[in-house]
Amino acid sequence: MTTSSIVVPLKIVRGVMQAFFQYSPKASVLLSPFYIRFARGNKKFERKERKTDKIQVGMVGVGFVAHIHINAFKENSLLARVVGICASKKGGKRVEEFAEIYGIPKVYENFEEMAASPDIDVIDGCVPTGIHEDVIIAAARNKKHIICEKPLTGYFGENQKDKEWTGETVSKRHMLRKVLAKTQRITEVIAENNVKFMYAENFVYAPAVDKAKRLIKASGAPIMELRAEESHSGSHAAYARCWKTAGGGSLLRMGSHPVGVVLHLKRFEGQIKYGKPIRAKSVFAEIGHLTKMKHIQDEKEHYIFTGWGDVEDWSVVVISFEDDSKATIFSTDVSLGGVKNLVEIYTSQGVIYANITPNNMMMAYAPTPHIWGDEYISEKLETKAGWSFPSPDEDWARGYPQEIRDFMKALLENKEPISGLVLAKETTEIIYAAYVSAEEGIRIELVDIFNNI
Repeated sequence: MTTSSIVVPLKIVRGVMQAFFQYSPKASVLLSPFYIRFARGNKKFERKERKTDKIQVGMVGVGFVAHIHINAFKENSLLARVVGICASKKGGKRVEEFAEIYGIPKVYENFEEMAASPDIDVIDGCVPTGIHEDVIIAAARNKKHIICEKPLTGYFGENQKDKEWTGETVSKRHMLRKVLAKTQRITEVIAENNVKFMYAENFVYAPAVDKAKRLIKASGAPIMELRAEESHSGSHAAYARCWKTAGGGSLLRMGSHPVGVVLHLKRFEGQIKYGKPIRAKSVFAEIGHLTKMKHIQDEKEHYIFTGWGDVEDWSVVVISFEDDSKATIFSTDVSLGGVKNLVEIYTSQGVIYANITPNNMMMAYAPTPHIWGDEYISEKLETKAGWSFPSPDEDWARGYPQEIRDFMKALLENKEPISGLVLAKETTEIIYAAYVSAEEGIRIELVDIFNNI
């Protein structure tokens, strides 16, 4: 038999290509055109007639996370292209500059106009949490798929008659009730319009977490305990300082990441062991306002941000799961030394540390801060002096390009993303249940509160 006479069944070749894309994400970008046309089989991504196989993306927002997202799209440039941009509000010069820097051909007046455009397949919402619901509803009603940053939504004082309300004067149980109504509306509008919802929880896609999942599967050992954290020295964004614009403090703004990843890991464990997720059953929490301590206020110089309003700067949450395992989540604005994105997994037969950032992939020492000049080291690092952990590719280590790749594959293959609406809803609802726990000083049984709120 000659080489030319060997015939490999199409299904086998397609399966090999799909496996290649799953486990070789960097190299797979080079073969993306072949993947689009071949690995998905005969299924075509439904879109208006146009001369491109690429998914066309419209981005809303030009802030910090928008830069991260568009760089992740560039990593997947043979699968998708960002063709439109607008600000969540009047962006003016900032939007024009953003479009010029990244080569985005069209600037829209607002997200409603973008959502109605036949040139857009997906809306990527990189906007403050208080605008998420409006962007989601506009996109879904125009049959556009949705990428939504964390957290899904929150409480921002809607229908408050007292214009002077604060996060300390409105009960957290009332907030939870309103948030549950929002998540229900979002769920319904997505289902009614048959669009995909992709939740941008990058922790789920971080290479360290992906490897941890493979180790968990290989061992078969039960997860007894999870510890996860996101902390740093404080956000300087004005919106983050008060409940009306942020929807909460460190627990919501940063805790969404570690809460999301522990929920995801227990769902993953349940699926491989029992064919169904292991879900959270109760939550207990404490929050604090540590930067308002008198000794902190009396300091002449601050290395942590201290200008918080009515939101917490410290939180700890304990989640109990159906199998009686536990997870502890830390999220604080009082931690020096750069951003900590950490996940610890304790099984009956092993321990896994998933150090997303910082990690010791690279270490550097300098006696003074100016030695490294303008070269980026890592997010939220206060000084470049001393030992530091420069990240060769911080976005990759945190899972952003992998996240966008999964979203685009979900559309091309008509499947659910790894991080979708269920994770978005559960993360937000559990965080607000944690706020109730912290305020009332009690353990919250999730089934009871969700059924009787």
